[in-house]
Amino acid sequence: MEKNISHTELFKRYLNNACTPQEIELLMGQFGTLTEKDLRKSISDTLRKGNEPASLSPESKQHLASLYKNISAKLKTDEDKIIELPFYKRKAFVYLSAACIALVVTGIAAMLHNNYPNVKFKDLAAELVSHDIPPGGNKAVLTLADGKTITLNEAADGELVKVEGMVIRKTGQGQLVYEVVGNDASAAAGSYNTISTPKGGTYQIILPDGTKVWLNAASKLKFPTSFVSLNERKVELSGEAYFEVTKDASQPFRVLTVKQEVQVLGTHFNISSYAEESAVKTTLFEGSVKVKNLQGVKEGHIILKPGQQSIINEGVIKVTKADVDEVLAWKNGVFVFNDEPLESIMKKVSRWYDVEVIYEGVDKNKLFGGSVSRFDNVSKVLRQLELTGGVHFKIEEGRIIAMK
Repeated sequence: MEKNISHTELFKRYLNNACTPQEIELLMGQFGTLTEKDLRKSISDTLRKGNEPASLSPESKQHLASLYKNISAKLKTDEDKIIELPFYKRKAFVYLSAACIALVVTGIAAMLHNNYPNVKFKDLAAELVSHDIPPGGNKAVLTLADGKTITLNEAADGELVKVEGMVIRKTGQGQLVYEVVGNDASAAAGSYNTISTPKGGTYQIILPDGTKVWLNAASKLKFPTSFVSLNERKVELSGEAYFEVTKDASQPFRVLTVKQEVQVLGTHFNISSYAEESAVKTTLFEGSVKVKNLQGVKEGHIILKPGQQSIINEGVIKVTKADVDEVLAWKNGVFVFNDEPLESIMKKVSRWYDVEVIYEGVDKNKLFGGSVSRFDNVSKVLRQLELTGGVHFKIEEGRIIAMK
């Protein structure tokens, strides 16, 4: 691909079916960054008479001219007035203009395909968008001690249930809050509740002691309905969660997973313990925690300092410096990949977008880097990976195919 190629030249190549997959990605990306003036010039220079593909039939040329006329009418405006628009309005105009050009491209591609059915058009962006998948959101199910279940994303805000001195509320911010009421909260200490998120779901809960927990997708937390009269605050986790533990020296806080136990007094930390992942990772951000290895010949334990991460894999525990931005990316609504294997990345994508991933001839250990919002449709995440040239994706109903 030529360096510093103009968007006008790329557009011409696209119309002539001469773009490489990488050039098409570059063209699509440029649509969102061009100024209004550049957008209009790109359409005018490329679609005006004499710049359309020479191989088109007279009927196709007429159709192309009609497209140009219709879009040009929508984009025509006084440039002086545009300059005076507030920033947010100018930015909105750019997005609208980009959308109009994208429609032109889509219409032209369909027209060319109809006229030349034997030609294979490599429009990767259109291929991804055609079966796009929206991001996940606040979704969780609360299971009470008596077995009753409440689908939190469907429940109304306010009081959900009152039981044994505890009131469980759902806030307008998508939080689940446990509040002690009256003097009989100790009666609930022997009962347990469970909150679980599906694939494509996250949720925040404030436990009876005030501890805040953020659950990532496909995760589960089991906890006492009340910590009153208990010697310790012990919860069980599968999946991933970020904890901000309320300090209470008289009641140590423990998090139990399949392979480890984490003990704290008051601190901020993240635990990733998915069943399909070989390693369990605990990352400390504030305070101090003791991580006890429950696997292997030597159980052992280590004390983490802020900025450190413990990794338990195949029965062995080790400590390394943590990439805190990458660890907290999911909680902050971002995907961050720093030289991460494709298979590891796609497991995160699978959990967040609730989709199956199939591999066809692609190296699952190939490393990728980049960042993208978790609030975007899956196509944008996949495009970021495709820009490296090391993988291509196809989205079908309920699954993503990763190919060479």
